[in-house]
Amino acid sequence: MSIHKALFAGAAIAALLGAAPSAVAQSEPETVVVTATRTATPIGDLPQSISVVSGEQIQNMPAAGLDDVLRSVPGMVLSGIGPDVGHPTAYNEAMRGLPTTETRMLVMVDGVPINDPFFGYLQWNRVPLDNIARVEIVRGGGSPLWGNTAMGGVVNVITRLPDANMLEVSAAGGSYGSYDTSLYGSAVAADGLKLSLNATARGTDGYQTTPKSWTSYGALSLRSPLYTPTSNRSRNVGFRADFTPRDDLSGFIAVNYGADTQVLSTPIGLDRQRIWTYDGGLTKSFGASTTLTATFFHNDNRFVTNNPHLLTFTTEYNSNTHLTKAHDNGASLILTEDMDGWLKSVSAGADYHAVTGHDVANYYLPSGALAAPTIIGGGDQLFLAGFAQARLVPMAALEIGASLRYQIYKSTKGVDTFPPGFAAIPDRKKYRFTPRVDAKYSFDDNWALRGAYYQSFRAPTLDQLYRTYADTTAGIYEGDPFLSPETLEGEEVGIDYDLPGLRSQFTLYNSDIQNLITQRNLDPSEYPGILGVTCGFDSVTFTYLACTRNINAASAVARGFEAEVNWEIGGGFSSVWTYTYADSHYTKNPIDPSAVGHRLEGVPRHNASASLTYADPAGWQATTVLRYISQSYGDAHPADGLIQNARFVVDVSASYDITRNVQAFLSVQNLFDKRYIASNSGSAPILGTPLRVMSGVRLKME
Repeated sequence: MSIHKALFAGAAIAALLGAAPSAVAQSEPETVVVTATRTATPIGDLPQSISVVSGEQIQNMPAAGLDDVLRSVPGMVLSGIGPDVGHPTAYNEAMRGLPTTETRMLVMVDGVPINDPFFGYLQWNRVPLDNIARVEIVRGGGSPLWGNTAMGGVVNVITRLPDANMLEVSAAGGSYGSYDTSLYGSAVAADGLKLSLNATARGTDGYQTTPKSWTSYGALSLRSPLYTPTSNRSRNVGFRADFTPRDDLSGFIAVNYGADTQVLSTPIGLDRQRIWTYDGGLTKSFGASTTLTATFFHNDNRFVTNNPHLLTFTTEYNSNTHLTKAHDNGASLILTEDMDGWLKSVSAGADYHAVTGHDVANYYLPSGALAAPTIIGGGDQLFLAGFAQARLVPMAALEIGASLRYQIYKSTKGVDTFPPGFAAIPDRKKYRFTPRVDAKYSFDDNWALRGAYYQSFRAPTLDQLYRTYADTTAGIYEGDPFLSPETLEGEEVGIDYDLPGLRSQFTLYNSDIQNLITQRNLDPSEYPGILGVTCGFDSVTFTYLACTRNINAASAVARGFEAEVNWEIGGGFSSVWTYTYADSHYTKNPIDPSAVGHRLEGVPRHNASASLTYADPAGWQATTVLRYISQSYGDAHPADGLIQNARFVVDVSASYDITRNVQAFLSVQNLFDKRYIASNSGSAPILGTPLRVMSGVRLKME
């Protein structure tokens, strides 16, 4: 499907919508205010490509985690595996056709980033679904406002705010020994003080995630009988206090704790994570039009992973263990002035973000003796920035948004002792301006034309810079302390069509990416033989092992078409339709010229979903979600056979209000038990979620 055909399809859909306005329910929807743009603005006044998923929609979805919720949002490029079956570092996610070799979007909870500070991956289990008020998704380069990582866009999760004394408890169980329990409570403790508490406990005995056999790099690999279902246990507890001591002063403080324990693929593949997050903020009003907001956050991460290796096809040993500690500190200050003229608002601010992290690795021989001295990789990163944005309405029909960021990026105190190691890694500093301009012209109350131009960037993670990983069942992946940030320059044009009860957006986008971090194969002379890794096909374990080093070598283009229609049909029915067409491919790679013209890793060409929800006044609710994702690849060489299968999946959910305070619910994922490879990056591929049934009850007391 060409980009011209995609545009024609979007125009045809829009024409059909315009031809039948009488079919749309005429009730006026609640105004949605979006904060992912760093100013609280009604969604109808924003010129960007934006999606919002409400907490009510999420509660009715057949979803195991936030990633399952986002699969139905246009522009998302997500790992096909569920939130608790892959190694934590497997959850590299992106937007707007960017590759999933690393995370290239920013995900936040109440403005606090949850991207792992050392690796960049996303731990979806950190976000309890029952604690979400709404999720805001802003597509396209987000670095002008949010800085590093927001290369493809921004996802901001807004949690529930306490407004009354209440308690909500839910408990569910189902397939594969899975359980999911949650608690949310809130209290108005005093005038100007509201408290809330949320807690979740979930787990699963898991399913067999590894196929019996697979072919990659032209070699047949077989699943060892040691492979077992991947089990997972996660716990989250959060406390928040919102206070308003005066009419012109408000604030909050929050503490969150998360723990995750996983036994991955084999009996000794134990991984443990522990994350503490502290954040808070103050907003001071100066009159009716000026506000000053200060926020801070601190993340304290501890990650222990045990990586077993096949010694033979039927025996294993714990080849290496890693202890990764990272501290993530951030603060911001924003001054906003609202105005009455054609210049509607102006804001200016400053951001501070500092990351410190180290990975300590021990590699072992089958005897249990150390194969090499303890290996350390890590360092510090500092991001300092000033930014400004303005909203202009020079005429009633025209809205313009403009933002600009000046970013300073430093990498310091780098260390990488993986053999042969680096002597002294020099400190590095980079500077960058990143602008964004959005415009929206409304022809009438229904039709509007949008356009945008932006630049964005993503700095290499500490993992990419300083950490090398070696695995006798996966290969060698070496860091490079001399990597530079990836950069993106993009533009888009879109059409909005709105009616009472209907909101739709159709967008064409184009992005050019430079300095894309990819890998080059190690020369045989560079193989670190002391760790016993066999690069290439290993005839003992029947697997193919890749041995690579990170490098800024590639340029790429990511372009495509997105469509989203939210329709309150009437009579209790509502529906959401989305479609994404992505033409993402390499345009230059002097290290690997054979990759030029091939698709970016993990990016399917087509991604479509449709949902239909019915809510009966008697208390019944039912939702059906249909999703189709076309085939993608785990690397830039289709001939390598790292296929991530196309699939058509049906999910359903239902609930019934037994009483005013008690609800029973049912959730079914992959109703027809479609089996497919969801993730395939060169080691053992991972199968997607099979048929999964969960049922439970929810109790609410006020």
